[in-house]
Amino acid sequence: MKKTFLLTLLLFAQHLSAQKFDMAGSWLGSLDFSGRTMDILITFEQTEGKLTGNLSSEKQQLKDIGISNIQLSLPNLKFDIPLAGGKWTGTVNQKEGRLEGNWIQGPYKATLNLVKQQVKPQLRIKDRSQTPQAPFPYDIEEVSFINQRDETILAGTLTLPKGTGPFPAAILLTVAGPNDRDQSHGSPQHKPFLVLADHLTRQGFAVLRADDRGIGGSTGDLFQSTIEDFAHDALAGFELLKQHQRIDPEQIGFIGNSEGTLVGPMAAAINKETAFIVTLGGMGIPGAEVILDQVRAIGQLGGLDETEVAKLRAHSQELFGVIRNELDSKKVAQKLRILLENSEKPDMDERLFLVPKSIEEQIKIFSSPWYRYQVDFDPAPFLQSITCPFLALHGSQDPFVAPDKNLAAIAAHLRKAGNQQYATMLLPGLNHVFQDATSGSPLLYNENEISFSPRALTLISSWLKVSLKMKP
Repeated sequence: MKKTFLLTLLLFAQHLSAQKFDMAGSWLGSLDFSGRTMDILITFEQTEGKLTGNLSSEKQQLKDIGISNIQLSLPNLKFDIPLAGGKWTGTVNQKEGRLEGNWIQGPYKATLNLVKQQVKPQLRIKDRSQTPQAPFPYDIEEVSFINQRDETILAGTLTLPKGTGPFPAAILLTVAGPNDRDQSHGSPQHKPFLVLADHLTRQGFAVLRADDRGIGGSTGDLFQSTIEDFAHDALAGFELLKQHQRIDPEQIGFIGNSEGTLVGPMAAAINKETAFIVTLGGMGIPGAEVILDQVRAIGQLGGLDETEVAKLRAHSQELFGVIRNELDSKKVAQKLRILLENSEKPDMDERLFLVPKSIEEQIKIFSSPWYRYQVDFDPAPFLQSITCPFLALHGSQDPFVAPDKNLAAIAAHLRKAGNQQYATMLLPGLNHVFQDATSGSPLLYNENEISFSPRALTLISSWLKVSLKMKP
């Protein structure tokens, strides 16, 4: 009896010890991945019982990349790094203060052990020259809001001009995910939505930007969601702003880039209180048509002739056929595997298409509700219901959304709606993410020092001031 009681006490003591273990802090390790060695710093924070984290790397010039889906059940630990397309899985060695496990990215796996640091290492990570730096002449609030339809929590940042207001407000909507609230990309990182929010707030606007589903502080799974889900996320942000004492509830609108240009109009079609919409690289035609135009433009950027481009477009149409005609998700995956494994790969840099090389990862994306919804999504009925001020901007160097065709379609839909307050503009020399560029190739995004064209920033804020009748 005594032995049993003693064993119970020991087990209970071990349980308490495990529960007291503090994951918060910095964990440093070295990753040898595909012949490259890089430092990895993982930082965890414990707030109100919730564990959050981010990843940085001095060698890769990456700073505070959001970690999501953290699952800790001592000694087991795993988490995802969506922006890097990777995940870590392993165990916590409490005695030695180590995380022992593997980094997994597509078909690749590499050992990544991390050691807890007494003091957070100071990494020499430079910012792009356009990235705003503190101190800021405005107020910053960290916020969260809930999409009540599926209880997804969105985490974001609200910037507000100094003073009591009330101020007009913009909600920023990101390109096709996964994205953090700054729409970060590149190394060192571009943060175009931070640049846009900073500019607008200095011009007198409140700005809300949030992490996509499953990124940073937001819950949910982006690839298991659709544009309709994102629209209701945006509407949840709208309701948050309506309740804010320093924001004018009658002057709240949406600014979206790429996929965000579908989310904003859908949200505005649902919520007639929307005061304005700005689209950056916006779509006015159905998704499948956008993708086929994209395949042509990207193929040409990659140096393919018309015969090779035609093969790529035929391959895309076959893919559409699989995901349209098969409802069973397992059968979709099986048919996609056959299609992808037997397709002829063109002699060009596959990175131009912004899809993972791994067939497994491609199957995951193409079979997801997110992608399947996009293929047959038609923005026409939503655009044809919008009468609020609408500005559609497009860069001439955009291979992902054909500029002239989509601007013309957007204008036609708005005219059908009877919208008397719209403008469409083609901006020479801007790419899909609104950098000044001589080519639309995504391989050049990182080489560009500027994150968001200053002339586009000025155009957006000037148009908003006129449309909302703000004082100069």
